[in-house]
Amino acid sequence: MASPQLQLYSLFLSPWSERARWVLEHHELPYRKVEHIPFLGEGRLRRVLGNPAGRVTVPVLIADGQVLKDSWEIALYADRVGHGAPLIGDAQADVRRWHDLTERAMSAGRALIISRSIASDEALDETMVAPRFVRPLLRPIGRYAMRWFARKYALDLDTARAAAAAQPVHEALEQLRRELGGSEYLLGRFSYADIIAASLLQGVAPVSDRYLRIGPGTRRAWTQTELAARHADLIAWRDRLYEKHRRARPESATAAGAAA
Repeated sequence: MASPQLQLYSLFLSPWSERARWVLEHHELPYRKVEHIPFLGEGRLRRVLGNPAGRVTVPVLIADGQVLKDSWEIALYADRVGHGAPLIGDAQADVRRWHDLTERAMSAGRALIISRSIASDEALDETMVAPRFVRPLLRPIGRYAMRWFARKYALDLDTARAAAAAQPVHEALEQLRRELGGSEYLLGRFSYADIIAASLLQGVAPVSDRYLRIGPGTRRAWTQTELAARHADLIAWRDRLYEKHRRARPESATAAGAAA
């Protein structure tokens, strides 16, 4: 019997955090969400992880005395102790292949999202947990926090180079189309591979506000118009996947206190 005292440290907008939330809720594992705020929340996250050296990231799940440090470990844990159909099961090698492929693509696309968010006053304002009239005054702080985030991940924020670095996203989506082959699922049934692939599309065209409510400036910063047009069929596939397998989420990014 799984512990009901799970604590998930996550970042609202992060596709990696969305994977963790999705698997926990699929497996009916109740958890308490702790919203991580980049830069400001770094010290708390280090303490949770035992003050390690080097970079620390979310999602992190505290479960049954364990500290699970990424979305893959969280998915394995939920599959082992949760309820309902397995999302990994005996297909771990196939699912892991999709995990590794998508990690490379999403890491490449992250720089473009951050550079576009820094350039957008509206997107910056939408990250602030503050009265609307105060948010313009806080933009320098928001930009500083995003640049700090970029340094943490060694991102090149030059817009032209960041856009060129997003080529791995296109290549991964081409492979997704080939392997789906017109099917609704990568492995013949709903699995964590599908969740991983759906998370890649978040940085191409964010999912509907029904599932992840974000402001219009943030949505524009996260949308790659040309890439979205080239892969409209995959976006439609992602939307069907959410409709069938994901419950609606009422909270917004600002309400959750996301900062990057």
